[in-house]
Amino acid sequence: MSRRAAALAGTIAAAAFAVAGCSADDEPSTKAPATYTSVPAPAMPSGSVAPSSAPASENGSATGEQPNVKRGAQTGEAGVDVLVTIAYQGGKVTPPAGVVDVKVGNKVKIKVTSDQSQNIDVQDLPDKSADVSAKKPEDIDWTVTKPGDTKVTLRESGALLVTVHAS
Repeated sequence: MSRRAAALAGTIAAAAFAVAGCSADDEPSTKAPATYTSVPAPAMPSGSVAPSSAPASENGSATGEQPNVKRGAQTGEAGVDVLVTIAYQGGKVTPPAGVVDVKVGNKVKIKVTSDQSQNIDVQDLPDKSADVSAKKPEDIDWTVTKPGDTKVTLRESGALLVTVHAS
């Protein structure tokens, strides 16, 4: 019976080596490890604006400014330094949410149109909110008092409309 046990043990060991793909003459490999190729970054959707690394000018605008952003006299509104126009239709923000650079002290106005009634919410400014309806566009404005990012969202859908970056 001990011969049977030894034969059985040998068979099991041989099977284990075969399953593991090992053999008695395996030595550590001297080959370089496999290399990995990187996956290219996804292409930007059409209509989106690539972030600019150009320096900001005195009024906060950079070259390659987004077409929905007007500054200074271009706003057509007295006392408004930066005017951003945004639409929310069919669950999408147009143009896609981006970052608008402003200076501390600028008066910013956001004009929003929506295909459904929602509340416009300005992060960290609890007294700054407005209701936009499907029938009437709505504006929300404030004067920037400190540097940093302020996100403007639609409360019900959670959609990010724009991030205002103050320096």
